[in-house]
Amino acid sequence: MKKKILSVMLIAALTVTMAAGCGKTGGAAKTDGGGSAASADASGEDVTLTYWGWDSNYAWPRFEKYESLHPNVHFEATAVEWGDMLTKTQQALASGSELPTIIPMDNALIENWKDMDILEDLTAYGLDTSEFIDSAVEKCTTKDGKVIGMFTCVCPSGIAYKRDVAKEVFGTDDPTELQNMFKTYDDYVNNGAKAKSAGKYMFHSGQAVAEWFYFASDVETQTGNTLNYTKKMTDVFSKVIALRDAGVLDTYANGTAEGNATYADKDHIFYPCPDWAITYYIETNDPDGKGNWGLIKAPVSYSHGGTALGISTSATDAQKKAAYDFIHWAIAEQEGAEAGRDLAGFITTYKKLTTDPSFTKRADEDWFAGQDISTLLYTEIANEMAVVASSPWENSMVSVRNDIAQQLMDDKSMTLENALSVGLEELQQLVTDSSITIE
Repeated sequence: MKKKILSVMLIAALTVTMAAGCGKTGGAAKTDGGGSAASADASGEDVTLTYWGWDSNYAWPRFEKYESLHPNVHFEATAVEWGDMLTKTQQALASGSELPTIIPMDNALIENWKDMDILEDLTAYGLDTSEFIDSAVEKCTTKDGKVIGMFTCVCPSGIAYKRDVAKEVFGTDDPTELQNMFKTYDDYVNNGAKAKSAGKYMFHSGQAVAEWFYFASDVETQTGNTLNYTKKMTDVFSKVIALRDAGVLDTYANGTAEGNATYADKDHIFYPCPDWAITYYIETNDPDGKGNWGLIKAPVSYSHGGTALGISTSATDAQKKAAYDFIHWAIAEQEGAEAGRDLAGFITTYKKLTTDPSFTKRADEDWFAGQDISTLLYTEIANEMAVVASSPWENSMVSVRNDIAQQLMDDKSMTLENALSVGLEELQQLVTDSSITIE
């Protein structure tokens, strides 16, 4: 997913997790090599690397760029929806089918990938873990010390807003003034009266704000063998209900074509915004909105997103070597990291670059009327981010969160107690491990 200076303090601030997927877009491609640069594969022989993944805005252009520099390396990329990636891999294992060479692992599912034991230890290929942000390494490290992948991006998150609509409703579009107006969660409810009287919504989707509250929550999903469902979802759903009952939360499902179309309208003001969402959602869905966006901190600075790249143990030795060379190029080498920054808006987890203000400076600040969103994201928010450990059952919790958040919007009479009860029943059907207690 989730660009100015990332100070050394960031390394300490990101010590636990990075949270759920750097963008979830589809598309399919099989790229053909080109260019004249020397191959990363010492043999110089042709090698084909297969890939399954959802992140076409990030991966596909990177593959094409790498092929142009290494003409003997070819990529066969297959589009797989974010929610299907783990299941498709499990089905391939069960049937004895071939796995892809390179496997992208969403932050929310990283514990599941560890349990599958199908990924190479990247340190065996020369990965120096001291060169990467501590939390990125910790998230990818198994109990027996294997580093099964490396995260491609840092994902600080704020709240984006439309300047013209904010000025109409609140009398200002200045980020400093709006930051002072919206310091707490209650401020969004209380100031929402101005939006409602103007016929506007503060947010377009109950699911979108539930996602924000979930990743900003300091409640761990799992402690030992206990899923902290009630405590975590109370934290999330109570805030959704407060906005809903204030009449300032619209009913669009998050990520749908209809919901995405609201980025370009004049009826919705704020959008939870990981740094990668600037490219994936704002610039994509509001192509005429350059200069009309602003960004402020959320009441609690948080991280949302993160995808790690790993190598399948079933690949050939030549594929493994070439795959590692690509991953290292994409994350830890200037040219590859710049490609990720410029093509997808991703800032690498490689310390040497994340602490370089000339590297983390975003090229798309003109979308934000010249606001220094890079410093805001990569110095201020990144050093304050609330991060919590994930769970092997994270995907089940997220599924319940999405479903109940939409039910809360579809049925305005649904109470917190109703929501927690319905969600608990759903979660109990999803959690099949008898050793896990749900509280």
